[in-house]
Amino acid sequence: MNDKILVCYGTRHGSAGEIAENIGEILSNRGATVDIVNLKKSKVKNLETYDLVVVGSGIQMGKWTKEPLKFIKKNLVILSRKKVALFVSCMTAAKPDNCNQARRNYLDAVAANFPEIIPISMGFFGGLIDTSKGNIMTKAIMQSIAKSFSEEGEETPERVDLRDWEQIRIWTEGLIPDPFDA
Repeated sequence: MNDKILVCYGTRHGSAGEIAENIGEILSNRGATVDIVNLKKSKVKNLETYDLVVVGSGIQMGKWTKEPLKFIKKNLVILSRKKVALFVSCMTAAKPDNCNQARRNYLDAVAANFPEIIPISMGFFGGLIDTSKGNIMTKAIMQSIAKSFSEEGEETPERVDLRDWEQIRIWTEGLIPDPFDA
């Protein structure tokens, strides 16, 4: 197998970027040639050369980062002819009561905005809160969210990591066939 795969993403605080790096590593270990691009820092060159395009974003305040959405919109014609997978990283993925609605809001709705693209898969993953990052307002918001994940009377943790790396691995492995099954 010699698939060429692009994993591109937008992130505000790094969680989606770490997931994208992990996805890239898993795909590389399965024999693919993988390029990982932070859309905030780099442009994608020659999108036509990729067999699969994985587009991801962190979710904050109920929204994707702007760079992946701009990337999809700008490259809609090419992406409509490609295999495309979408993923998001958000804290709501870890809250069972809100999980299904969040999946509809953050994945299904985005996919519906671009009907020319039919994703082969959509990954919905937990996120990371690091209350030490960002400006004072962001830190206050992050501390409030982190507190919602701690028990009554517990000290609010500086980091709350709700990413399930095993779930991410299983989802990623489903994107391309196992080279040893051929």
